[in-house]
Amino acid sequence: MKVVSRYFLLVILLIFSKTIFSQELDVRFYDLTLDIDIESKFISGNNKIHFHSKNLNDSIKIDLSNQFVVDSVLFLNQKCEYVHKNDVIKVYLAKNFKKKDNYILNVFYKGKPIIAERPPWSGGFVWEKDANGDPWVGVACQGDGASIWWPNHDNLNDEPDSVRLSITVPKGLKAVSNGNLILNKDTVINKKEKSTFIWKTINPINNYNVTLNIANYKSFSDTLNGHLGLLHLDYYVLPEDYVKAKSHFSQVSPMLHFFEDKFGPYPFYEDGYCLVQTPYLGMEHQSCIAYGNKFKKGYLGNYPENIDFDFIIIHETAHEWWGNSVSMGDIGDMWIHESFATYSEALYVEEMYSYNEMITYLNYQKNKILNDVPIKSEKFSSTDMYYKGSWILHTLRSCFNNDSMWFDAIKGIQLEFKHQIVDTYDVVKYIETHYGNDLTVFFQQYLFKAELPVFEYFITKRDKRNYLNFRWKALPGFEMPLLVKINELEFDWVYPTENWKEIELLNIKEKDFKIANDLFLINVKKIK
Repeated sequence: MKVVSRYFLLVILLIFSKTIFSQELDVRFYDLTLDIDIESKFISGNNKIHFHSKNLNDSIKIDLSNQFVVDSVLFLNQKCEYVHKNDVIKVYLAKNFKKKDNYILNVFYKGKPIIAERPPWSGGFVWEKDANGDPWVGVACQGDGASIWWPNHDNLNDEPDSVRLSITVPKGLKAVSNGNLILNKDTVINKKEKSTFIWKTINPINNYNVTLNIANYKSFSDTLNGHLGLLHLDYYVLPEDYVKAKSHFSQVSPMLHFFEDKFGPYPFYEDGYCLVQTPYLGMEHQSCIAYGNKFKKGYLGNYPENIDFDFIIIHETAHEWWGNSVSMGDIGDMWIHESFATYSEALYVEEMYSYNEMITYLNYQKNKILNDVPIKSEKFSSTDMYYKGSWILHTLRSCFNNDSMWFDAIKGIQLEFKHQIVDTYDVVKYIETHYGNDLTVFFQQYLFKAELPVFEYFITKRDKRNYLNFRWKALPGFEMPLLVKINELEFDWVYPTENWKEIELLNIKEKDFKIANDLFLINVKKIK
């Protein structure tokens, strides 16, 4: 496992650390086998859970929705007694089992999974049909956790080193999942012709990122000459969209080149990169990104204006770095995923167009900031973890006043914490080491408080000269440099604290005084 060290998308509650109990369970590998009965909207199969534990006692708990029936549970190939209630399977182990470090628990189950009412925001299966009437199936589980459709240790802090998923579907359809396709074979089960697709990841993966997609897919491939060599790019789309997709997905390669330059190598070279067309808007499923933006610019073609790239491709791909490689271990740290992914959009605008266009894009994001609740909390925050989080990072870039140092810090987070679970402290302290000064109060203000710092000021006149008086109204000890126009030619730095300061304004009238609001996320109050 990994070790600890909105455009209204992905508003995911992730309340799925259900088995937060004292058992010391470290899952190493999930071997999940499923048969999908599309006509009946029914799934059946089993999951061999390979795990490590040094202190296993008389029972173990695994998460699985009560929507399913558990047929049997095997521990070390021996049947066990179990109780399945409140979406948890409690397995009672034989008193004389041989204790060791590594074990296998095999859970057999079946049932009709929950149907997602509003995917991807609500969790469950999506049973749709394409334009030709062929089945088109997907799953969205971020709202409730992976255990709404397969048995696992549904805890953000416990990620397997890899996952193998065998999916059996009616012949003629394709099943697409995470990682690499290692086997595809046709079979006959109960006189029905079927096809089995076996996928396997090489890298660690979040449980909620494990996915399946079923349709009459048509595929095409490409390669990227990336930082670590050739990266395989695979695309699975509906037949009617094949030509459109080949043109539309041409934006993937330049995007990946840019992200590698800014954040470091793509984190999952061994598993490849894939976009798969889904009957819902999208999701950052690791190495198998769900795509449902209908091959349009921006967000479903509606906004933001004057953007030539596909928002879903950019945002969800950014999550391969921010969320899938560097991952939160607690729901309260989700801002790490969403703030950096949303900020990545702005950086891509700067790369594609210009710095000024990036500012325009950021101001579009700023208009969506609510300042309603802190973005660092014990539970799900609001959409501020996207837009406000993006602006916090933009503000930090301004404070660094050195792009080389700033982007070294961002890339450094990826290199330092690749394939690891992090928390707010890890990220804050890493940025702080590159900044060179203590940022504790800065992050306390922006992450743990809903209110923005307020720059209070007034201008006085003495002896025909104008003087700027200013301070921060914020948490005690809050200090952040700010760019203001103190002369008629340029902006310059001032260094407000919680105490009033005064400087002379040189050759500038009071009406011409300005604050660089495009560079900092603050409120401004002029004292009269």
